[in-house]
Amino acid sequence: MPRKRKQDVKVNNVSSLEGLMQETYSDACLQIVDAQISINELKLSAEPTDVDDLTKIAKEKGGLLKIKDSAIRIKLELAKLQSDIIKNMGNAEATIHDRSQGQASLSDFKSIREMIKNDSKSNADLD
Repeated sequence: MPRKRKQDVKVNNVSSLEGLMQETYSDACLQIVDAQISINELKLSAEPTDVDDLTKIAKEKGGLLKIKDSAIRIKLELAKLQSDIIKNMGNAEATIHDRSQGQASLSDFKSIREMIKNDSKSNADLD
C-alpha cells in the first residue's frame, strides 16, 4: 500500500478542506473493507464447537459491525458537507460559515475528541 501524503490542515483553506475530506473518505472506505474482510474470515474460519466459541465470534462480529457503522456515518457526514458546498455554488468558505457561523464551537471539539477516542478504542479491541 502506498504511503499517504502528509496532509496539512489549515483554517479557512479550501484546498486543505478538500484534501482532508478525501483522506477521511478514503480512510472510511478502508475501514469498511477491512471490517468486512474480517467478518468474512470469521464466518469461514473453524466451526464453533460450543456456546463459548459462538459467543466470542458474535462479540467480535459486533465490534467489527460497530467500526463499519462508524465509517458509514463518516461517509454520510462528508456527503452532507459536500451537498452543502454544492448548494453554495462550490464556495466552501460560505458553506463553513453557514454551518458554523464562522466559528468552531466547544461541541465541535468534543465530538472530534470522542470520535478519535472511540476509533482508538475500536482499533485496540481488534488488536
